[in-house]
Amino acid sequence: MLRVGIVGCGSISWEHVRGLSLLDEGEAGVVGLCDIVRDRAERLMGYVNRFRVIAPEPLSLESVFEDYSEMLDSLELDATIVCTPHTLHYEHVMEALRRNLHVLVEKPMAVSLREAEEMRGEAERRGLVLSIGYQRHCKPEYVYARSRILSGDLGEPHLIMGWLSQNLTVAGRFYLNPKLSGGGQVRSSGTHLIDAILWLTDTEPVRVKAFMDRAGSDVDLYAVIAVELSNGALASITLSGGDVRPTTAVDEELRVWCSRGAVFIKGDDVYIQGSDGSITKVDRSLYPKVSPNPDVNFIRAILGKEENLIPPICGVRASKLEELAYKDVGTPIPSRLKRI
Repeated sequence: MLRVGIVGCGSISWEHVRGLSLLDEGEAGVVGLCDIVRDRAERLMGYVNRFRVIAPEPLSLESVFEDYSEMLDSLELDATIVCTPHTLHYEHVMEALRRNLHVLVEKPMAVSLREAEEMRGEAERRGLVLSIGYQRHCKPEYVYARSRILSGDLGEPHLIMGWLSQNLTVAGRFYLNPKLSGGGQVRSSGTHLIDAILWLTDTEPVRVKAFMDRAGSDVDLYAVIAVELSNGALASITLSGGDVRPTTAVDEELRVWCSRGAVFIKGDDVYIQGSDGSITKVDRSLYPKVSPNPDVNFIRAILGKEENLIPPICGVRASKLEELAYKDVGTPIPSRLKRI
């Protein structure tokens, strides 16, 4: 059984525990929890203990830590899941890798291309699994769409359009603090869409032109990004953190036009447009079976049961696009729009 520690016990860590609970018995167990606010770690401990599959022996307060290095020193671990604020990812991932631990890090992988490349290099030198929390790699509709695009039967990707909308203010927490988030909607939920575009087309960004607005916030709430991709295709990315709905729900849509057809993803559905212009909704029975979530895939990749579906190159490419976008906008990010 792989021994897993979790650093950062905020709300997203609960999603990782739920993900791990879908493992088979004996694959992995959570043995340590760390958060600078001890109460958060203790509450998460109670949740972990609900799942015998990942806590065959209930965790005790001896499994709870406020210092990450102390947890790594005190416990025998095989892997760690990093759920801390974005600007801390590099520090926490690199410390784990240097101790020869496999790592699953929440998105975005890093807040700079340099950090992302160093993390990738360290993992590869040590032969460790490093995975990123991009859930779309485990969604059958996205995996199906990617297979159709990369098969070439629709021709080469020429134009990509994607949009994503969320109320980042309601999401709150550290997302609105640039010292912890390293950016706004581009690096919070926006990074999911950015990764999806690069992953679906197996490309990386070459040139970027970006416009952003803070709308009175300390970080970008709105962004429109134009990208030239490495295969020559053009992409348009529209991100909103100013959705008026009082929830953290995310809406998005992604369309990829190729030289002989197109692929549209909306919700859980995929549509294929043929060269004659006809549009067909794909029967879900045709979707491939994939690992249910990044956590299960991470553990099974370590065990050699599955390939790593979200390798570090994905985080590197997304970090590059995000860095190019912020550099193009410059500092400070404009705040011309007003939210009422």
